[in-house]
Amino acid sequence: QIVSEKSITVVTRGTITNQTLVCGVDDQTCGRTYNDTSLEHKFYTAQSEAFTVLFDHAVTASKICSRHTPESYACSAQASQYQGRLYSVNDELCAQEHKQANSFAHYRGKIETEQAPCYVQPNRTSQDQDFFSLEVLLMAAGMNLDDCNGKSEEMPCQTYRDSGATVLLNIYWADFSPYEGMVEPYYYYKTQLIAGSSFKQYIPFYNNYRQSRTLLNAHGIKLAVLLGGEFNQFNAVAFLVTLTTALGLLAVATTIVDNLMLYVLPEKRRYQEAKYESTEQFHTEGVLTSALEGFDHLVRNTNDNDEEDQEGGRDAAPMNEAIMAL
Repeated sequence: QIVSEKSITVVTRGTITNQTLVCGVDDQTCGRTYNDTSLEHKFYTAQSEAFTVLFDHAVTASKICSRHTPESYACSAQASQYQGRLYSVNDELCAQEHKQANSFAHYRGKIETEQAPCYVQPNRTSQDQDFFSLEVLLMAAGMNLDDCNGKSEEMPCQTYRDSGATVLLNIYWADFSPYEGMVEPYYYYKTQLIAGSSFKQYIPFYNNYRQSRTLLNAHGIKLAVLLGGEFNQFNAVAFLVTLTTALGLLAVATTIVDNLMLYVLPEKRRYQEAKYESTEQFHTEGVLTSALEGFDHLVRNTNDNDEEDQEGGRDAAPMNEAIMAL
């Protein structure tokens, strides 16, 4: 295998060639740096599907410790402290793992399933670290080493064992579950084949540095690891925006439904009868005459009241004078 910072390559096929240095230190131009001194020796790695990959990963977020107590939630979530599963789209793998009660319908649930998609429980070491065989990882992505990757001049069907391939291994962390809210951290693995990809790498082994070497042309499956996820926390501003939007949508929905019910749907007449209450018919004949008569009656009453007030004022004047005389 070839290990790098964010990937690991499982070699499935290779060729070995012995070479000697052609260009000297003082040479100004050089057509080839090395010349082959032997024929290419081609080989395959036996049972490369059985190669196991062990995972030891962790995540951290800026506000994890402020939301949870140290007893129930680590500031740095270690994979060995929590449970993860492998997402699979392969029916054969799901059925195979279901026989061992190891295939589930959800990444956190306990409901088992034998149909894809499913979530497979990983194998664990004595230190609670996850590991999978290469075969299981490839099956989860819906492929195996003997599937055709394309055609070449030498082979009508060039398999992934010959050409190699690049497989993305996504590790997703989260602490939120629908209908449950905030939960303990969990994670799951998801493999994805980059369609049409191939992978090879040249690795030199020097017998006498720069003078002679053995060149390995290695083909294999490159597992590129991508780690990410989401950690959630309450945000008052986001809550208010969501609440306001929801209330506005409810009002819009009511208006839309009412208009559809009253003017578009086939039973719109019945809906109108159910929505609006009918009242008796009011006659408009003589309305203007009645209004004028009522206004004239009001004016007469007002004039009569004014006259009575004036007479009362004349009678009250002598009385006031008599009171003043006393």
